[in-house]
Amino acid sequence: MSDRAKKVAAAENLLAQLSGGDLDGIMAAYAAEPTVHDPVGTEPKVGRDAVRAFYASVVPLKPTCTLLGPVTVSGDHAAFQFKLELTIGDNRVAVYATEMLRFDEDLLVTEMIAVPDLEAAAEL
Repeated sequence: MSDRAKKVAAAENLLAQLSGGDLDGIMAAYAAEPTVHDPVGTEPKVGRDAVRAFYASVVPLKPTCTLLGPVTVSGDHAAFQFKLELTIGDNRVAVYATEMLRFDEDLLVTEMIAVPDLEAAAEL
């Protein structure tokens, strides 16, 4: 498998773990000291405990992720657009976002930057 293909597979795996609500699987995709900017512009979540707490707040919302196009790769980064469906109260909501991942040499995520477009969110 090429280096590009491995990064694409790693990005797709992270989305699959999130869609499956597998907190341990999500964290297995991250390096020892990751940083998550979600959403971009907010206080970053730094370190495994902070990143795990962030995802622990998302998993109960029953996330479902759908890629909207190919995963693009350049150097140690991968980026993609996706639709994130969440259950908030009695409603199912879709949020559209672009996400960029930075990988280390072991293909673990060292940094994730999410750019959600909350104005494009829609109730399903």
